[in-house]
Amino acid sequence: MKYSNEKIVKALLLSPLPLLFFTAVLFIVMNQEYSLYSILVVLVGHGLVYLAYCILTVPFSFIFSILLNRYNSLNLLTICIASIIIATPFFILFGWSHTGEISKEWWKMYTDTWTIFMALFPG
Repeated sequence: MKYSNEKIVKALLLSPLPLLFFTAVLFIVMNQEYSLYSILVVLVGHGLVYLAYCILTVPFSFIFSILLNRYNSLNLLTICIASIIIATPFFILFGWSHTGEISKEWWKMYTDTWTIFMALFPG
């Protein structure tokens, strides 16, 4: 099945919103911070995460999706594989920016189930 470019872009831009909303609500509830300031800080933080997603991963995901759509191979499995491929360098750079070094066994981050879910759901 062929998809139009507009549908692919809409899908890429809208796909992380439910997960981001769920994590924002969960973060607010778990910290028991219900003041307006705390809620706005959490929403702005999640908005920045969404902005980074739109700037860093959507262009690469769009290119993969266009190529897969051209060969009628755009399905859930190929989207998940492309998500992991795209998320890997960003997770490595994110870890490097926090610790100052790249782990010698960086591939072990994908043995953690939550890391795999973080790579798959937004992609």
